[in-house]
Amino acid sequence: MTTSILPADGLVAGSTGVSALYVAGRVERTPVCDRLSKTSVALSRVVDVADALRAAADDRFDVCLVDLADARAAIAAIRTLRAQRPDLPVVGIMDPARPLTAAEAMDAGIVDVLPWPFDDADMAAMLANTRDGRTGPVASGEAAERVFAHSPAMRQAVDVASSAARSRGGVLLVGESGAGREFLARHIHLWSARPEAPFVALSCASSAPDELELRLFGVGVDRQPAPSRSRTPDRIGKSSAVAAAHGGTLFLEAIVDAPARVQAKLVRLLRDGEAVLAEKKAAIDLEFRLIVSVEPGVESAIADGRLRRDLFDRVASVQIEVPPLRRRREDIPVLAVHLLSELRQALGAPPQRFSRAALALLAALPWPGNVAELRALVETLVRSIEHPVIQIDDVLAYVRLDGVTPRLDVSGTLRDAKARFERDWISAVLMKHQGRVEDAARALGIQRTNLYRKVRQLKVARTLLARKG
Repeated sequence: MTTSILPADGLVAGSTGVSALYVAGRVERTPVCDRLSKTSVALSRVVDVADALRAAADDRFDVCLVDLADARAAIAAIRTLRAQRPDLPVVGIMDPARPLTAAEAMDAGIVDVLPWPFDDADMAAMLANTRDGRTGPVASGEAAERVFAHSPAMRQAVDVASSAARSRGGVLLVGESGAGREFLARHIHLWSARPEAPFVALSCASSAPDELELRLFGVGVDRQPAPSRSRTPDRIGKSSAVAAAHGGTLFLEAIVDAPARVQAKLVRLLRDGEAVLAEKKAAIDLEFRLIVSVEPGVESAIADGRLRRDLFDRVASVQIEVPPLRRRREDIPVLAVHLLSELRQALGAPPQRFSRAALALLAALPWPGNVAELRALVETLVRSIEHPVIQIDDVLAYVRLDGVTPRLDVSGTLRDAKARFERDWISAVLMKHQGRVEDAARALGIQRTNLYRKVRQLKVARTLLARKG
């Protein structure tokens, strides 16, 4: 039976032009229903997949929202909906504290994730994807789609980036390479007042100094520029990155690797707002937003001269800390599933998926190389593993945590390694939840009775279990 959900006062049903079908499931979360009722989307609620199929048969819905609270039923519903209505985008409403469920939902065919609790910005971004006609995540690595940014740490960074997008000032992104710095730079650009303007990204670490100057400015940097009081505009070439970014955003990755003379010229271009076009020898207006990224420890970079203070002052009005992958473990399973799908298709490999235990292991690893390291491991697994389900043993066989020597105890068989990992993992989760078995079991994604059984089988210290009473 389909039940319409009417929006709250002040909002008009369907004002966004989107009609959504909400599959609440048998384990319905009232707060989710209440929050959806306050959106400006024309919504209809159903309980199970049978009602959903009947409701979706008339082609009037633009998107289907499936609550992932009852994971098993939700996954079955997603698979059935995707089989019966492959043209209907399915979005999962997830709890970021249960990333494995979101990963399984992605494997079942969802095209996006709406985090719970979600806000107007989350809903707007999801609807924008729907209006764009996207059928799935379209990016990876540092430019990964927002579907991989639902952990509390990354969502906080995204919130700051969304606020920064409203201005035209410079932005300093502080974080490790591969942690998502370009993703946030693109997010700022896309949520700015001019998202259709150019976005130009350039790494200062990937080129020799002279080559960087040519790519960035189109001409070499004058080693003895005119005194600042003369205000003589600097020269740029029409094919330069600076010229290409006019009116939009210039993102410079690893700015501390740019020579001081390059940084000084950037400061002058930002200060003057004009340049001389080398090909025509004529002055032109120049306006772009500068976003730069640096590794943690920016003050030491300034102190030792790798980052000019005047350039820092130009971009430091907004500083955003970009959390490394190890601090956003909730995003790892969904990202791993996406990378597996992307790489499998690129390499022409047969269908594969991760087991739940394998995803749990991936989420527990430290990933000092961030997304690039995760991507490399997934590619190795796609090329090496022939069976359809990648198990925890398969991952353990290729894990090299520091890139040189495995930090794991490599004695014994793969079965022994799996038992050691499960024992350590369960012990850590029990300690995190202060021995509360029910909370630990929920975090592990298993039944409480199964957790007691594993404690016995793996010889987990029973002192970690909270005493009753």
